Amino acid sequence: MNISLGTYRKKVWVNPFSLEYSIEEKLSFLMRFGALGCFIGHGSWGLLQKAGWLKFFLYFGIAEKTAWNLMPLIGLFDIVIGVLIFFIPRPIYLGWALIWTVFTALLRPLTGMGASEFFERAGNFGIPLAFIAMYAWPLSRRNFFQPIDTLQTQVATRWHTTEQVLRLCLFMLLAGHAGLAIFQVHPTLFKHTQFLGIEQHKLALFTFGTFEFILAFVVLFRASIPGLMMFVLCFKVASELLHPLSGGMVDSLETIERMGDYVIPVMLWLIYRYQKKP
Repeated sequence: MNISLGTYRKKVWVNPFSLEYSIEEKLSFLMRFGALGCFIGHGSWGLLQKAGWLKFFLYFGIAEKTAWNLMPLIGLFDIVIGVLIFFIPRPIYLGWALIWTVFTALLRPLTGMGASEFFERAGNFGIPLAFIAMYAWPLSRRNFFQPIDTLQTQVATRWHTTEQVLRLCLFMLLAGHAGLAIFQVHPTLFKHTQFLGIEQHKLALFTFGTFEFILAFVVLFRASIPGLMMFVLCFKVASELLHPLSGGMVDSLETIERMGDYVIPVMLWLIYRYQKKP
């Protein structure tokens, strides 16, 4: 079951559900789009000086006044990285994206927000990791600064590694989100149940979290079940849309920031669909 990934083909916009494009074009577009959404969503919070970020600066001993001034600069840099990855992806941008998304995810448990917060953000670092695995690994001085459309893939191994990365990250983000519901009774999820008119909040979150845990393990061990990835896609979009629906329009940035959560199941769907072709 080999998937010939060939070379990265530079197209700005690709319809991942169209027969007009190859699987190479679809997968590369989805990874670029996932990174763009993640970094624009996260960066926009910086431009808006999100108060929740303050604890991360204080953890490193950065003064509050300095932290407020740094937030817009970090936000702007995030947006620039997202745009660069979308239009002219290079391993150096992807390497930074991977380091930054892992670092910002780790800040959550480091500042006492719980391990589930880290795993729930696996969609953020899963996209640059999969991109590197497919097109730019192993990294070297020779290819680190080259545009990805000049890099060749090793077709015998890359598809398998990429699928494993995507599947593991999808498992992690689902399990992490379940942990927020079961172990932390997260205030944001609590607000979501209020919006839905559910009175038994803790019971609802426990039931929701248990279902999502089961779904996570099904994804880990049986991800290729027909229709599963489309179900996961709809499930994630619906659950993340509750951010703006239960809050305000600014909370749509939370939905946008999690673009990787929606892109990953579509990528896996494409891979499994391609495997079944005669």
